[in-house]
Amino acid sequence: MSMAKDKELVLSHISLEVRKLIKMYAAVNECTQVEMLERIVLEWNAQQSRTERPPGDEDE
Repeated sequence: MSMAKDKELVLSHISLEVRKLIKMYAAVNECTQVEMLERIVLEWNAQQSRTERPPGDEDE
């Protein structure tokens, strides 16, 4: 998944407070704000897919 398209559009839809947090996290992790947002979204999606699995469907 890549958010390369419409980077400004994606960031502009986020509240000011969250944008400030993304900016701080990006500075700490030495990456751009867009890269940090992409990491956050990828991690969120990964967590969601783990919690939506039916019981007994764990990876071996």
